Amino acid sequence: DPSGRFDVPPPYTARLSAPVGEDREEGWIDGLLALWAEHGPAPWRPEAAEEFARLTGVTLTTARLVVAGLPYVDSHDRGFLPSAVRTGLGLKAADAVVARDELRELDATVRRQVVAALLPADLATLWTDGPDVAAAARVWNEKVGRRVAVPEWIVSEASRAVRTPWEPSRALPALLDPASAPELSGDLRWRVYRDRVSPIEEGTVGFTESTLVSVVAVMAWLAHRLPAGDPVRAVLPAALATVRERLANPDLMLSLGRYVNLPGFRKVAGTPSEVADGWERYGAVIMATHDNQPAPGIRMALLDASGEDPYLPALRALAGEAGAPFPVELALRAARDTRSEAFLADPVRPAAGERAADGTWWPQDPSRSAPELVSEAVAEYGIGADAATLYLILLAMPDPTDRNVARWTGWKPARLKAARAELAATELAVEASRVRAGRSLFLPGAWTDLRTPRLPFEQWKAPLYDLISGESAQLGVVVPIEPAAALHARAWRRVRDGDVPRFEELRIRRGRRR
Repeated sequence: DPSGRFDVPPPYTARLSAPVGEDREEGWIDGLLALWAEHGPAPWRPEAAEEFARLTGVTLTTARLVVAGLPYVDSHDRGFLPSAVRTGLGLKAADAVVARDELRELDATVRRQVVAALLPADLATLWTDGPDVAAAARVWNEKVGRRVAVPEWIVSEASRAVRTPWEPSRALPALLDPASAPELSGDLRWRVYRDRVSPIEEGTVGFTESTLVSVVAVMAWLAHRLPAGDPVRAVLPAALATVRERLANPDLMLSLGRYVNLPGFRKVAGTPSEVADGWERYGAVIMATHDNQPAPGIRMALLDASGEDPYLPALRALAGEAGAPFPVELALRAARDTRSEAFLADPVRPAAGERAADGTWWPQDPSRSAPELVSEAVAEYGIGADAATLYLILLAMPDPTDRNVARWTGWKPARLKAARAELAATELAVEASRVRAGRSLFLPGAWTDLRTPRLPFEQWKAPLYDLISGESAQLGVVVPIEPAAALHARAWRRVRDGDVPRFEELRIRRGRRR
């Protein structure tokens, strides 16, 4: 209301009232409206968004939404941007959703401060020089934090493929620069509070079970998704070392995230190892006694060298989900496993062939990482090298879609088609059409139909992947945690030992003849 009257209808009363832009000089909004009436909307400047991205480390899509004034970011619709706006800003719909979801998590006051800083002190320069992205970037870096830039396609794809408590869009920059992220660089002091273990300093950011579960899943996904020699993949060994440093914190306790019946656990576990005010300890397991349904925690310093504790099986049985391991358990095993260390390390050179011009290559292609296995398969089944390569990929990889196989091998469509046809003519594989498979060639046998975004795959392969339990992807992602060459060798060894993918025989009990 230009007159400044904002009467509140009864029975409501005003608790706070302030003019828009109160920190600016009087009359600024009249000047802005006059300039807008004279010149029309300020022109869109893509270079301003590029500068904001450079100064803050955010993705270009995030920068474009910020510099545009955060249009529609509070909308929950997937197609939240009108097509004309999306086209004008040069945004892809999927990338815009990822950026919107992250921006919506920011405090509303912070968002207003960043957008307000875009308006230059000399309002006329908004039309001549563009928004003040330097000022907005300073506010962002102070309130949100500057990040290491991550290629946007990685952020977008990870956000769709990996479902973790700590969003991939935030975990990825932290992995590239752990020192800048308190979640990865900060040790916390722990206590038992009410029905669970929790940090002593409430609201303090540091390493927790959410960090562990999230970074293990994201690191494994990155190591599988990126080729050897990729600069982003090259940071993973240092990131794993940081995680292990946090796990060595003698005060660290991690919540297991599921509720367990305390009286039922006591019946199975027997006498506790230690009793204190508000909690009991069984080996490394901490059980709060605030009520009869606590969320158990584990004291990291009391686990054995393998990360196990004799009381954990009893907890699993009582926590539901068919006694499946807790996500924290799986993440802890993966973080400590020597196979993970080898998987995240960069295999610089292939065992056969040369690297691409950019210095990268794909270990998922056994003709590059394990050529001796390809030769064995050729000799065993009398098939060509390409068909043998494809067979080993089908045996070992959780996601051998046609697109991925072409990426890993570098084969042109005609070559891939010929290899598929040769393998399909044998009893080693079957041609079929299955929803969300992304391929037409499968191993014989039962099928595991995981929920989106995880791809379904053959049940025979489930024991190869440590990050799942049964048919449940506890860490939100299905990828290996060991080098591709070792995974190919393990799958091939099962076949040579007689554990061949096959359809189960249907056994029918026949009645007596009359």
